[in-house]
Amino acid sequence: MNELVTRQGAIQYEVTGGGPTVLFLHSALADHRQWCVQVDALSHDYRCITYDLLGYGSSDNASDNYDPADTLLALLDHLEVGTVTLVGSSLGGSVSIHAATRYPDRIRSIVLAGTGLFGFQPVLNAPEPAIYREYEAALAGHDIDRLVDLAEAIWLVGIDGSEQHVSQANREAFRRMYREFLNNHGDFAYYRDMDDTDALGDLDMPVMVVVGDNDTAFCLAAADYLEQTLPRATIVRMPDVAHFPNLSKPQEFNELLLKWLKNTHE
Repeated sequence: MNELVTRQGAIQYEVTGGGPTVLFLHSALADHRQWCVQVDALSHDYRCITYDLLGYGSSDNASDNYDPADTLLALLDHLEVGTVTLVGSSLGGSVSIHAATRYPDRIRSIVLAGTGLFGFQPVLNAPEPAIYREYEAALAGHDIDRLVDLAEAIWLVGIDGSEQHVSQANREAFRRMYREFLNNHGDFAYYRDMDDTDALGDLDMPVMVVVGDNDTAFCLAAADYLEQTLPRATIVRMPDVAHFPNLSKPQEFNELLLKWLKNTHE
């Protein structure tokens, strides 16, 4: 991997292929390796950038109260990228939206997968599943084995999902990434108080929101909110998928992504 020392810390990144630039942002449970299958599929025609967010993978731990959009911009400037398509998963989706609110002239389009949204606080009427309390207890006790099992059940397979809908290879890859995060970093990066909910109406770029039917109630609500609020939103709902469409149905996700890139780069 390559290293870029930014004002906020050193990040590790990779660049593969050539053509229009696509930058991938991973979830809070993974690192840049989340996108290996997508990079392999796209790098024949596109310049693919992946990197470990601060606090993840091989990058430095995040400093207190930092803005991830500034680190993203520093990487774009370092690589002399004018405009870019962002592809973000979960936390990476939140960062993608936030970067677009900060630097809209640099973002050509956005693809969001199981995304969050900084500042979004939905009212969820259904009771919280008991497995969430188990996860919080394991997190408090730093029980890594239990955390990995529960994270797989909640976010990769889905509470109402089936293990058969995610390949063994991708399940193992997910477990490996999350375990390494817990061992090497141990706590989620702290982001300063950010709220992008009021800025969505001003985002004048195409956005595709991909959400699995078995995702969490929060992410399902976020997808609905983005569909209603973003001026140029396209929503794709995927059956038998939880929080990670690119890991559950990589071929279908790649087809969506390639079609999106072709249409938005014409």
